[in-house]
Amino acid sequence: MTRQFDFNPAKIHTILNETWRHLKNAVETETHPWRLGTLATVSDNRPRVRTVVLRAVEIEQRQVICYTDQRSDKVQELEDNPWIEWVAYDSVTRVQIRLRGRAEVHTQNDQAARHWEASSPEHRRGYITVSAPGTQAETASPNLPDYLFDRLPNDEEAQLGYENFAVIVCQIEHIDWLELRRNGHLAARFLWTDKWEGHWKYA
Repeated sequence: MTRQFDFNPAKIHTILNETWRHLKNAVETETHPWRLGTLATVSDNRPRVRTVVLRAVEIEQRQVICYTDQRSDKVQELEDNPWIEWVAYDSVTRVQIRLRGRAEVHTQNDQAARHWEASSPEHRRGYITVSAPGTQAETASPNLPDYLFDRLPNDEEAQLGYENFAVIVCQIEHIDWLELRRNGHLAARFLWTDKWEGHWKYA
């Protein structure tokens, strides 16, 4: 069945509800285009952007969550300036979302442990790296120990990866929604105070 973004133009909050529904679905569906988003941070007053995988959504807490290596540049960037913007686009529904808010990084605490326990051995292997992300390499080779090139880690080896594992929790307080249409685009904005307030805007 073709993916759709259903809403009632007379009830703007149906857009907000459908946005969160699609985000939740993207966590559970690897082929949903919103599963891969673009996360923007700030470093030295300049933007830094990268693709991240949407790992969890907590609708009541207004949170979208991704993982990273705690040695990556983005962790220091978020410690210096927690403001983020998260962008995703679906070419089927022709809907783009921009989520703005503040991020918090969790390492080796209850939040990190809970997400680590829910991850697969294949995913854990990605954190058992030889060098920190961004380190200059002499050759084109994976950043993995030789003994993990062709197999998954056992439980003891996987624990080495947990030391590098970080959970980025983004609490959203601003959502820009855009639907591309041949006969004129539609756009809406939602702001969180003590509840969501929404209004239409011109695209």
